[in-house]
Amino acid sequence: MSERQRANHEYRAASDADGVPGLARVALPIGFNSIESVNMYIVDDGDKVTVIDCGVWKPDAPDGGVSIVQAGLRSAGYDLADVSRLVITHAHIDHYGLAGRVMELTGADLSMHAMTDLDCQKYRHPETSMSQRRDTYADHGIAEDDEGEGGEHLARWMPFLHSVVEASTRLRGDESLRIGGDDWTVIHTPGHSLGHVCLWSPRRRVLMSGDHLLPGITPPVTFERGFDADPMLSYLRSLQLVRNLGPELVYPGHGRPFGDAVGRIDAIIRNKMRRMERIRRAIQEKPTTVGELTDRLVVGSMLGHQRQLAINETLAHIACLRYARLIERRIRPDGVYEWFSTSDEPLDVARLLGT
Repeated sequence: MSERQRANHEYRAASDADGVPGLARVALPIGFNSIESVNMYIVDDGDKVTVIDCGVWKPDAPDGGVSIVQAGLRSAGYDLADVSRLVITHAHIDHYGLAGRVMELTGADLSMHAMTDLDCQKYRHPETSMSQRRDTYADHGIAEDDEGEGGEHLARWMPFLHSVVEASTRLRGDESLRIGGDDWTVIHTPGHSLGHVCLWSPRRRVLMSGDHLLPGITPPVTFERGFDADPMLSYLRSLQLVRNLGPELVYPGHGRPFGDAVGRIDAIIRNKMRRMERIRRAIQEKPTTVGELTDRLVVGSMLGHQRQLAINETLAHIACLRYARLIERRIRPDGVYEWFSTSDEPLDVARLLGT
Protein backbone atom coordinates (compact mmCIF):
# COMPACT_ATOMS: atom_id res chain seq x y z
CA MET A 1 0.00 0.00 0.00
CA SER A 2 1.41 3.40 -0.97
CA GLU A 3 1.86 6.29 1.47
CA ARG A 4 -1.12 8.04 -0.14
CA GLN A 5 -3.22 4.90 0.35
CA ARG A 6 -2.16 4.64 4.00
CA ALA A 7 -3.00 8.28 4.54
CA ASN A 8 -6.49 7.72 3.21
CA HIS A 9 -7.12 4.34 4.83
CA GLU A 10 -8.27 5.85 8.12
CA TYR A 11 -10.71 8.11 6.26
CA ARG A 12 -12.13 5.17 4.33
CA ALA A 13 -12.66 3.13 7.47
CA ALA A 14 -14.39 6.03 9.19
CA SER A 15 -16.62 6.72 6.21
CA ASP A 16 -17.64 3.06 6.12
CA ALA A 17 -18.14 2.70 9.88
CA ASP A 18 -21.79 1.74 9.36
CA GLY A 19 -20.94 -0.67 6.59
CA VAL A 20 -17.85 -2.57 5.49
CA PRO A 21 -14.37 -1.20 6.29
CA GLY A 22 -12.21 -0.99 3.19
CA LEU A 23 -15.17 -0.74 0.83
CA ALA A 24 -16.11 2.57 -0.77
CA ARG A 25 -19.12 3.46 -2.92
CA VAL A 26 -18.85 6.04 -5.70
CA ALA A 27 -21.99 7.13 -7.56
CA LEU A 28 -20.95 7.63 -11.19
CA PRO A 29 -23.24 9.94 -13.21
CA ILE A 30 -25.26 8.46 -16.08
CA GLY A 31 -27.98 11.03 -16.87
CA PHE A 32 -29.70 8.95 -19.54
CA ASN A 33 -33.02 7.08 -19.77
CA SER A 34 -33.99 8.30 -16.28
CA ILE A 35 -30.90 6.64 -14.75
CA GLU A 36 -29.16 9.31 -12.69
CA SER A 37 -26.14 7.29 -11.56
CA VAL A 38 -24.65 3.83 -11.12
CA ASN A 39 -22.60 2.69 -8.16
CA MET A 40 -18.94 1.77 -8.55
CA TYR A 41 -17.54 -0.10 -5.57
CA ILE A 42 -13.88 0.08 -4.63
CA VAL A 43 -12.58 -2.72 -2.41
CA ASP A 44 -9.14 -2.78 -0.77
CA ASP A 45 -7.22 -5.73 -2.17
CA GLY A 46 -3.76 -5.68 -0.61
CA ASP A 47 -1.49 -3.42 -2.64
CA LYS A 48 -4.10 -3.20 -5.36
CA VAL A 49 -7.82 -2.61 -5.62
CA THR A 50 -10.80 -4.51 -6.98
CA VAL A 51 -13.55 -2.47 -8.66
CA ILE A 52 -17.12 -3.70 -9.02
CA ASP A 53 -18.94 -2.10 -12.00
CA CYS A 54 -17.54 0.96 -13.76
CA GLY A 55 -20.29 2.99 -15.42
CA VAL A 56 -20.55 4.21 -19.00
CA TRP A 57 -18.32 5.60 -21.71
CA LYS A 58 -19.11 9.31 -22.02
CA PRO A 59 -18.98 10.05 -25.77
CA ASP A 60 -19.10 13.83 -25.25
CA ALA A 61 -16.30 13.93 -22.66
CA PRO A 62 -12.69 14.45 -23.86
CA ASP A 63 -11.51 11.31 -22.05
CA GLY A 64 -14.77 9.38 -22.29
CA GLY A 65 -15.44 9.77 -18.58
CA VAL A 66 -12.25 8.10 -17.36
CA SER A 67 -11.47 11.14 -15.20
CA ILE A 68 -14.72 10.60 -13.29
CA VAL A 69 -13.66 7.05 -12.43
CA GLN A 70 -10.19 8.32 -11.58
CA ALA A 71 -11.62 10.93 -9.22
CA GLY A 72 -13.73 8.26 -7.52
CA LEU A 73 -10.69 6.06 -7.03
CA ARG A 74 -8.66 8.95 -5.64
CA SER A 75 -11.41 9.77 -3.16
CA ALA A 76 -10.83 6.27 -1.78
CA GLY A 77 -7.06 6.66 -1.76
CA TYR A 78 -6.27 4.87 -5.00
CA ASP A 79 -5.29 5.58 -8.57
CA LEU A 80 -6.43 4.03 -11.83
CA ALA A 81 -3.11 2.19 -12.06
CA ASP A 82 -3.94 0.38 -8.81
CA VAL A 83 -6.91 -1.45 -10.32
CA SER A 84 -6.00 -5.11 -10.78
CA ARG A 85 -9.45 -6.65 -11.08
CA LEU A 86 -12.76 -5.45 -12.48
CA VAL A 87 -15.90 -7.42 -11.59
CA ILE A 88 -19.02 -6.66 -13.62
CA THR A 89 -22.27 -7.71 -11.95
CA HIS A 90 -24.00 -7.83 -15.35
CA ALA A 91 -23.21 -6.55 -18.83
CA HIS A 92 -25.88 -3.87 -19.16
CA ILE A 93 -24.18 -0.80 -20.55
CA ASP A 94 -24.76 1.41 -17.49
CA HIS A 95 -22.57 -1.02 -15.51
CA TYR A 96 -20.23 -2.25 -18.25
CA GLY A 97 -19.86 0.52 -20.82
CA LEU A 98 -16.43 1.73 -19.68
CA ALA A 99 -14.98 -1.72 -18.97
CA GLY A 100 -13.03 -1.97 -22.22
CA ARG A 101 -11.27 1.35 -21.64
CA VAL A 102 -10.48 0.51 -18.00
CA MET A 103 -8.90 -2.75 -19.14
CA GLU A 104 -6.83 -0.93 -21.79
CA LEU A 105 -5.50 1.55 -19.23
CA THR A 106 -4.89 -0.86 -16.35
CA GLY A 107 -4.45 -4.38 -17.73
CA ALA A 108 -6.97 -5.45 -15.08
CA ASP A 109 -8.60 -8.87 -15.08
CA LEU A 110 -12.25 -8.70 -16.13
CA SER A 111 -14.51 -11.10 -14.20
CA MET A 112 -18.04 -11.65 -15.55
CA HIS A 113 -20.47 -14.54 -15.75
CA ALA A 114 -20.06 -16.76 -18.80
CA MET A 115 -23.61 -15.96 -19.95
CA THR A 116 -22.58 -12.35 -20.60
CA ASP A 117 -21.25 -13.74 -23.87
CA LEU A 118 -24.82 -13.30 -25.12
CA ASP A 119 -24.74 -9.60 -24.25
CA CYS A 120 -21.39 -9.22 -25.99
CA GLN A 121 -22.80 -10.91 -29.09
CA LYS A 122 -25.75 -8.49 -29.01
CA TYR A 123 -23.40 -5.50 -28.79
CA ARG A 124 -21.25 -6.80 -31.64
CA HIS A 125 -24.32 -7.19 -33.84
CA PRO A 126 -26.81 -4.55 -32.65
CA GLU A 127 -28.73 -4.43 -35.94
CA THR A 128 -29.50 -8.14 -35.67
CA SER A 129 -30.59 -7.73 -32.07
CA MET A 130 -32.86 -4.80 -32.92
CA SER A 131 -34.38 -6.73 -35.82
CA GLN A 132 -35.14 -9.64 -33.50
CA ARG A 133 -36.83 -7.25 -31.06
CA ARG A 134 -38.98 -5.78 -33.84
CA ASP A 135 -39.90 -9.31 -34.96
CA THR A 136 -40.93 -10.20 -31.42
CA TYR A 137 -43.11 -7.11 -31.20
CA ALA A 138 -44.75 -7.88 -34.56
CA ASP A 139 -45.47 -11.48 -33.51
CA HIS A 140 -47.29 -10.21 -30.43
CA GLY A 141 -49.21 -7.39 -32.10
CA ILE A 142 -47.22 -4.61 -30.44
CA ALA A 143 -47.14 -1.48 -32.56
CA GLU A 144 -43.99 0.61 -32.52
CA ASP A 145 -44.67 4.19 -31.48
CA ASP A 146 -43.67 7.23 -33.50
CA GLU A 147 -40.16 7.12 -32.06
CA GLY A 148 -39.58 3.53 -33.14
CA GLU A 149 -39.25 2.30 -29.56
CA GLY A 150 -39.62 -1.33 -30.55
CA GLY A 151 -36.10 -1.91 -31.78
CA GLU A 152 -34.18 1.31 -31.26
CA HIS A 153 -33.69 1.23 -27.47
CA LEU A 154 -30.35 -0.55 -27.92
CA ALA A 155 -29.25 1.90 -30.61
CA ARG A 156 -29.57 4.78 -28.16
CA TRP A 157 -27.41 3.00 -25.60
CA MET A 158 -24.62 1.93 -27.97
CA PRO A 159 -22.76 5.30 -27.93
CA PHE A 160 -22.21 4.76 -24.18
CA LEU A 161 -20.26 1.55 -24.81
CA HIS A 162 -16.52 2.06 -25.37
CA SER A 163 -15.86 -1.43 -26.74
CA VAL A 164 -17.07 -5.01 -26.50
CA VAL A 165 -14.84 -7.08 -24.23
CA GLU A 166 -15.44 -10.62 -23.05
CA ALA A 167 -14.52 -11.84 -19.59
CA SER A 168 -10.93 -12.85 -18.95
CA THR A 169 -12.21 -14.74 -15.89
CA ARG A 170 -15.48 -16.49 -16.71
CA LEU A 171 -17.70 -16.94 -13.67
CA ARG A 172 -20.44 -19.54 -13.38
CA GLY A 173 -21.56 -19.16 -9.76
CA ASP A 174 -20.34 -20.62 -6.45
CA GLU A 175 -16.76 -19.45 -6.98
CA SER A 176 -14.98 -17.83 -4.05
CA LEU A 177 -13.16 -14.57 -4.81
CA ARG A 178 -10.48 -13.57 -2.33
CA ILE A 179 -10.58 -9.79 -2.08
CA GLY A 180 -8.58 -7.95 0.55
CA GLY A 181 -8.36 -10.86 2.93
CA ASP A 182 -12.08 -11.61 2.71
CA ASP A 183 -13.86 -14.36 0.79
CA TRP A 184 -16.75 -13.29 -1.46
CA THR A 185 -18.94 -16.00 -2.95
CA VAL A 186 -20.21 -15.51 -6.50
CA ILE A 187 -23.98 -16.01 -6.58
CA HIS A 188 -25.49 -16.43 -10.05
CA THR A 189 -28.77 -14.50 -9.96
CA PRO A 190 -30.40 -14.56 -13.42
CA GLY A 191 -33.59 -12.60 -14.00
CA HIS A 192 -32.83 -8.93 -14.51
CA SER A 193 -30.01 -10.21 -16.73
CA LEU A 194 -29.17 -13.80 -17.62
CA GLY A 195 -25.50 -13.27 -16.71
CA HIS A 196 -26.15 -11.39 -13.46
CA VAL A 197 -24.06 -12.16 -10.38
CA CYS A 198 -24.06 -10.93 -6.81
CA LEU A 199 -21.11 -11.09 -4.42
CA TRP A 200 -21.83 -12.46 -0.95
CA SER A 201 -19.63 -12.22 2.13
CA PRO A 202 -20.79 -14.92 4.57
CA ARG A 203 -18.54 -13.56 7.31
CA ARG A 204 -19.83 -10.00 7.04
CA ARG A 205 -23.35 -11.04 5.88
CA VAL A 206 -23.06 -8.40 3.16
CA LEU A 207 -24.40 -8.67 -0.38
CA MET A 208 -23.17 -6.67 -3.34
CA SER A 209 -26.39 -6.98 -5.32
CA GLY A 210 -25.88 -5.19 -8.64
CA ASP A 211 -29.41 -4.70 -10.01
CA HIS A 212 -30.79 -7.90 -8.47
CA LEU A 213 -31.97 -5.91 -5.45
CA LEU A 214 -32.54 -2.17 -5.55
CA PRO A 215 -33.83 0.05 -2.73
CA GLY A 216 -36.24 2.36 -4.53
CA ILE A 217 -37.57 0.49 -7.55
CA THR A 218 -38.51 -3.03 -8.52
CA PRO A 219 -35.81 -4.26 -10.93
CA PRO A 220 -37.22 -4.84 -14.43
CA VAL A 221 -37.22 -8.36 -15.84
CA THR A 222 -37.39 -8.47 -19.62
CA PHE A 223 -37.81 -11.18 -22.22
CA GLU A 224 -35.29 -11.40 -25.08
CA ARG A 225 -35.21 -14.04 -27.79
CA GLY A 226 -32.18 -16.25 -27.50
CA PHE A 227 -31.60 -15.52 -23.82
CA ASP A 228 -33.66 -17.01 -20.96
CA ALA A 229 -36.90 -18.75 -21.98
CA ASP A 230 -38.50 -17.91 -18.60
CA PRO A 231 -36.64 -14.95 -17.07
CA MET A 232 -39.36 -14.15 -14.53
CA LEU A 233 -39.20 -17.62 -13.00
CA SER A 234 -35.40 -17.34 -12.97
CA TYR A 235 -35.70 -14.03 -11.13
CA LEU A 236 -38.13 -15.39 -8.53
CA ARG A 237 -35.82 -18.36 -7.91
CA SER A 238 -32.82 -16.03 -7.61
CA LEU A 239 -34.68 -13.87 -5.12
CA GLN A 240 -35.50 -16.94 -3.04
CA LEU A 241 -31.86 -18.03 -3.17
CA VAL A 242 -30.67 -14.67 -1.83
CA ARG A 243 -33.51 -14.54 0.71
CA ASN A 244 -32.28 -17.83 2.18
CA LEU A 245 -28.85 -16.26 2.73
CA GLY A 246 -30.38 -13.55 4.93
CA PRO A 247 -28.10 -10.58 4.09
CA GLU A 248 -27.94 -7.92 6.78
CA LEU A 249 -26.59 -5.19 4.49
CA VAL A 250 -27.00 -4.74 0.74
CA TYR A 251 -24.80 -2.63 -1.53
CA PRO A 252 -26.95 -2.11 -4.66
CA GLY A 253 -26.07 -1.12 -8.22
CA HIS A 254 -28.12 2.08 -7.89
CA GLY A 255 -29.01 4.03 -4.77
CA ARG A 256 -27.77 3.86 -1.22
CA PRO A 257 -26.93 0.75 0.81
CA PHE A 258 -29.82 -0.68 2.80
CA GLY A 259 -30.69 -3.35 5.36
CA ASP A 260 -33.63 -5.72 5.74
CA ALA A 261 -32.90 -7.55 2.52
CA VAL A 262 -35.55 -10.17 3.30
CA GLY A 263 -38.22 -7.47 3.64
CA ARG A 264 -37.14 -5.89 0.37
CA ILE A 265 -37.19 -9.26 -1.42
CA ASP A 266 -40.68 -9.98 -0.13
CA ALA A 267 -41.87 -6.59 -1.38
CA ILE A 268 -40.37 -7.21 -4.84
CA ILE A 269 -42.00 -10.65 -5.05
CA ARG A 270 -45.38 -9.17 -4.10
CA ASN A 271 -44.99 -6.54 -6.82
CA LYS A 272 -44.12 -9.11 -9.49
CA MET A 273 -46.91 -11.46 -8.48
CA ARG A 274 -49.54 -8.69 -8.43
CA ARG A 275 -48.59 -7.72 -11.95
CA MET A 276 -48.63 -11.33 -13.11
CA GLU A 277 -52.08 -11.84 -11.58
CA ARG A 278 -53.41 -8.74 -13.39
CA ILE A 279 -52.14 -10.13 -16.70
CA ARG A 280 -53.59 -13.56 -15.99
CA ARG A 281 -57.02 -12.14 -15.06
CA ALA A 282 -57.09 -10.12 -18.27
CA ILE A 283 -56.41 -13.28 -20.28
CA GLN A 284 -59.03 -15.21 -18.31
CA GLU A 285 -61.60 -12.55 -19.16
CA LYS A 286 -61.01 -13.05 -22.87
CA PRO A 287 -58.27 -14.30 -25.22
CA THR A 288 -55.94 -11.44 -25.99
CA THR A 289 -52.63 -10.42 -27.55
CA VAL A 290 -49.71 -8.81 -25.77
CA GLY A 291 -50.38 -5.71 -27.84
CA GLU A 292 -53.93 -5.56 -26.49
CA LEU A 293 -52.67 -6.20 -22.97
CA THR A 294 -50.25 -3.34 -23.38
CA ASP A 295 -53.04 -0.96 -24.35
CA ARG A 296 -55.04 -2.04 -21.28
CA LEU A 297 -52.32 -2.34 -18.63
CA VAL A 298 -49.40 -0.12 -19.63
CA VAL A 299 -49.82 3.58 -18.91
CA GLY A 300 -49.92 5.47 -22.18
CA SER A 301 -48.30 8.58 -20.69
CA MET A 302 -45.07 6.69 -19.91
CA LEU A 303 -41.86 7.87 -21.51
CA GLY A 304 -40.87 5.73 -24.48
CA HIS A 305 -38.11 3.77 -22.75
CA GLN A 306 -40.30 3.19 -19.68
CA ARG A 307 -43.10 1.91 -21.89
CA GLN A 308 -40.72 -0.48 -23.61
CA LEU A 309 -39.51 -1.86 -20.27
CA ALA A 310 -43.15 -2.42 -19.27
CA ILE A 311 -43.89 -4.19 -22.56
CA ASN A 312 -40.82 -6.40 -22.28
CA GLU A 313 -41.69 -7.30 -18.68
CA THR A 314 -45.21 -8.18 -19.82
CA LEU A 315 -43.60 -10.65 -22.25
CA ALA A 316 -41.62 -12.09 -19.31
CA HIS A 317 -44.81 -12.53 -17.26
CA ILE A 318 -46.51 -14.19 -20.24
CA ALA A 319 -43.62 -16.65 -20.58
CA CYS A 320 -43.83 -17.49 -16.87
CA LEU A 321 -47.57 -18.11 -17.03
CA ARG A 322 -47.13 -20.28 -20.10
CA TYR A 323 -44.44 -22.49 -18.60
CA ALA A 324 -46.61 -22.81 -15.48
CA ARG A 325 -49.28 -24.29 -17.82
CA LEU A 326 -51.77 -21.58 -16.93
CA ILE A 327 -52.05 -20.02 -20.40
CA GLU A 328 -51.26 -21.03 -23.98
CA ARG A 329 -51.10 -19.30 -27.35
CA ARG A 330 -52.56 -19.74 -30.80
CA ILE A 331 -51.97 -17.88 -34.03
CA ARG A 332 -54.73 -15.60 -35.26
CA PRO A 333 -55.49 -15.24 -38.99
CA ASP A 334 -53.39 -12.04 -39.04
CA GLY A 335 -50.36 -14.01 -37.78
CA VAL A 336 -50.35 -12.51 -34.27
CA TYR A 337 -50.11 -14.68 -31.15
CA GLU A 338 -53.28 -14.70 -29.05
CA TRP A 339 -53.13 -15.93 -25.46
CA PHE A 340 -55.91 -17.85 -23.73
CA SER A 341 -56.41 -19.40 -20.30
CA THR A 342 -55.89 -23.15 -19.80
CA SER A 343 -56.31 -23.50 -16.03
CA ASP A 344 -58.14 -21.99 -13.06
CA GLU A 345 -55.55 -23.18 -10.55
CA PRO A 346 -54.46 -20.49 -8.07
CA LEU A 347 -51.35 -18.48 -8.89
CA ASP A 348 -48.79 -18.19 -6.12
CA VAL A 349 -45.03 -18.18 -5.70
CA ALA A 350 -44.95 -21.63 -4.09
CA ARG A 351 -46.68 -23.12 -7.13
CA LEU A 352 -44.28 -21.43 -9.55
CA LEU A 353 -41.20 -22.44 -7.57
CA GLY A 354 -42.49 -25.96 -6.93
CA THR A 355 -42.14 -25.57 -3.16
